[in-house]
Amino acid sequence: MFVGNPPGGSATETARQMRNTRIIVTHYGGPDSLQVIDEECPGPKNGEVRVRVLAAGVRQTDLMMREGFHPETPRLPFTPGWDLIGLVDRVGAGVAEVDSGQWVAALSITGAYSEFVCLPQCELVPVPFGLDAAEAPVAQADAASIVSPRPDRLVRFASTEENRDADRRKVFTG
Repeated sequence: MFVGNPPGGSATETARQMRNTRIIVTHYGGPDSLQVIDEECPGPKNGEVRVRVLAAGVRQTDLMMREGFHPETPRLPFTPGWDLIGLVDRVGAGVAEVDSGQWVAALSITGAYSEFVCLPQCELVPVPFGLDAAEAPVAQADAASIVSPRPDRLVRFASTEENRDADRRKVFTG
């Protein structure tokens, strides 16, 4: 799990938000193919939302993309990161139903290993209040299923609508 720093309110933090740090894959291979870069912070385009990434999952699909074996591997260089939880930092023109400061999750396929990422509004889902940022990427299974290494086992997480009490989270297998 890649976890970023929570948002702050200091002048230093505000000035820092003008820059973006992200990880890129420079060549297909192992961990040596990853490079940290610092760049100007992206601005959202029409229909996009800029999200400050608080946590991003590290999944098998990310490793397969880094090695160049996944069918959806983008051209080099690219920023890995299949899923994220974050805080809406800025809203682009034409965006409705998403507010600055709102907690969201996304299955972006790439781009989550970044401090900030701009995504289409349609790729974002609201995150229930009180869910820990490090747990939220896993909770995205609310809308999707995860297939375990055993093909006869399917793991599904109970809907957050059904389990608003954080102490009653459920995992179903079958």
